Amino acid sequence: MVRRRLKLAAVLVVVVLALTGFSSSSGGKGGKGGKSGSKGSSGGGGGCSSSKKSNSGYRDYDDDDYGSSSGSDSYTGDPTPTATDSGPAEAYVVDCVKKGRGSRRADTAATVKVVSGSTVAHLYEVDVVFLDAVGEVVDRGYTKVSLDAGETETVKVRMQSPKKVSRVKKCEADALLDD
Repeated sequence: MVRRRLKLAAVLVVVVLALTGFSSSSGGKGGKGGKSGSKGSSGGGGGCSSSKKSNSGYRDYDDDDYGSSSGSDSYTGDPTPTATDSGPAEAYVVDCVKKGRGSRRADTAATVKVVSGSTVAHLYEVDVVFLDAVGEVVDRGYTKVSLDAGETETVKVRMQSPKKVSRVKKCEADALLDD
């Protein structure tokens, strides 16, 4: 008997909420019309809707497609991706610098393999950091390379202060977009 009363009470609550205009829309910026995942938002959640509901002082100053909080939730959808390409590239140290021994001269340039992950040609700046045994920066060097889509190229990056070569134990490289 108690179970029946609980079920009846639950059904009545749902019916009353549905008839009074209860809305369980997701959060987002106030007045941004159900766009979930928005940052810096407050409010949201469910509640009883009413045509006299305030928008908590929110003013829609930006020129976007969502409109202001006038009661309509008309989100136009996610933007369509365009053909722009950020041009990511990977840089791998093939050979670090070496100090001279005996009659062999010191090698003061690191050999770096640069692999374009882009779908279009880009100019990259290849930066190398020359580190000592404890990971402290001894010197830096850079060069530029132009790569077509998917191209791989090996470049030499010279130390700016080659006299410090004896302190270098490790090299780290990075390729940055330079267009």
